[in-house]
Amino acid sequence: MSGKNVKDKAKKEKKKARQDGEHLEVEEASNIQIDSMANEDDLDEADDEILDPDKNSNQDIMKAILSLKSGLYKKIDGVQATIADVKKQIQDCTGRIEHAEQRISDVEDDVNKLTSKVSTLESTVKSLADKVDDLECRSRRNNVRLVGLPEKTEGQDATAFLEKWIPEALNMEPREGLVVERAHRIGAPPSNDSRTAHPRTLIMKFLNFKDRERVLKAARTKGQVLYQNKPVRFYVDLSAGVHRMQRDYDEVRKKLRDRGIHKHRIIFPARLLVTHKERSHAFQTPAEVDRFIQSL
Repeated sequence: MSGKNVKDKAKKEKKKARQDGEHLEVEEASNIQIDSMANEDDLDEADDEILDPDKNSNQDIMKAILSLKSGLYKKIDGVQATIADVKKQIQDCTGRIEHAEQRISDVEDDVNKLTSKVSTLESTVKSLADKVDDLECRSRRNNVRLVGLPEKTEGQDATAFLEKWIPEALNMEPREGLVVERAHRIGAPPSNDSRTAHPRTLIMKFLNFKDRERVLKAARTKGQVLYQNKPVRFYVDLSAGVHRMQRDYDEVRKKLRDRGIHKHRIIFPARLLVTHKERSHAFQTPAEVDRFIQSL
């Protein structure tokens, strides 16, 4: 081989080595650049982790949110079930209330009917009671009550005693003698050791109504009637109901006497006739008499 060829070959090898070195440098630079870029990515991720510390716990948060959501759904389902149960109970209560309202309405209608019937029956009972009182009073038309006669004064035969004693006590001069059909005392007899007991009322029944009227007229004419210096009084015999209604006037009659008004008397069955300043006033109840007294 010539020297020229050797020299040319050496130059080629040197040039190739130089190219290979440059190529190595380029590869090394590329590797360094790639490593640098990888390091930069790692740094970026590290920076992101530093800037967002909760990034690693996102999955835990999502799990917690999902768990909370599931719990809320369960609770909502329970609330909805409770609401449905309450709604059903309200519907049942509504039905019961409607049924109760209907029954109350029916009862009110029945009460109104019964109230009307009761009012009618009360009116009927009062009317019948008034008729009974009237019939009882008519059955007592021949009777006279004798109040204040001492016990056992009449003896064993009360009718004989009265037929003899009444004309003498009342200064009567009958064309014919009085006929007392029967006579008896009312109430339980007083005890033997009671010295202050009030004598029982004696009821006598005359055979003739005119005899009763003559006796009552003579008693009013005489005024005070005495037996053994003890006052006795003659009254018309009435039913218990009428007598009770007439007794209701006792207090207002006392007020009239305190005012100096002595002309007043009971009109059958239970009215009060008052004569004041030559004028007569008829009252149906004691309250009316009381208002009249207050107006004087």
